[in-house]
Amino acid sequence: MKASIHGLFEKLKAGKPICSHEGVITSEVITDFLNNVEKSLSDAGESPKKIRKVYNILVEALQNLYHHQAKPPAEFIKENGLSDDKYSFCTLIKENNGIYKVTTGNFVKNLTAKSLKERIEQLNSLSQEELKNLYKIVLDNDEFSEKGGGGLGFIEMARKSGNKFGYEFEPYNDKCKFFVLEILVS
Repeated sequence: MKASIHGLFEKLKAGKPICSHEGVITSEVITDFLNNVEKSLSDAGESPKKIRKVYNILVEALQNLYHHQAKPPAEFIKENGLSDDKYSFCTLIKENNGIYKVTTGNFVKNLTAKSLKERIEQLNSLSQEELKNLYKIVLDNDEFSEKGGGGLGFIEMARKSGNKFGYEFEPYNDKCKFFVLEILVS
């Protein structure tokens, strides 16, 4: 049942990532990651509009990891010699025809996986206009989770990317899964 998380990360970054990170997501990691991406895209001659779009989606994706990264199972911490109790990853890879792929991964509890899947399926079923309306409704709702989020991050990523999310829930043990989210930025 247990997924090989490191193997999954290695497989995902096989496409020559522009930037990747595996481990704890901190505010410093976010800043460094975003600076590296911005410089790499600029050095590669990418348009300022595309850089801004990729950057904004990465901000949302990394903030989501930062605020919602869950403690990995004890056996994962032990097997991987982690000194901290958090683990996630993020990669940015340039695909064909100027499309970028942002991939994030983090542990989630089974119950969280169920609600995430429902949320992603809901967002994937909406048009751009419906996403815009949902964003306004959630923004006006003024309800925030215990971690300070109002659910706007996923909506923003869906709106800004203009693409449907790809996702997987890799079984790890009977209590949690490893959640992988893919966002295409065109």
